[in-house]
Amino acid sequence: MGKINKEWHLKHKMPKNPTQEERIKWHIEHSKHCSCRAMPAKLAEEIKKSGIK
Repeated sequence: MGKINKEWHLKHKMPKNPTQEERIKWHIEHSKHCSCRAMPAKLAEEIKKSGIK
């Protein structure tokens, strides 16, 4: 685990009952701004399959 970016987390809450698209968007942005944890493997696999960058 890395360091948490508290300010980013406070401003960017994961929506309640997020759609797959919302989860993907949130985790991509999270990985750019915070290193507190890795992206879930299942979601990373889904992103890779869909060709999203």
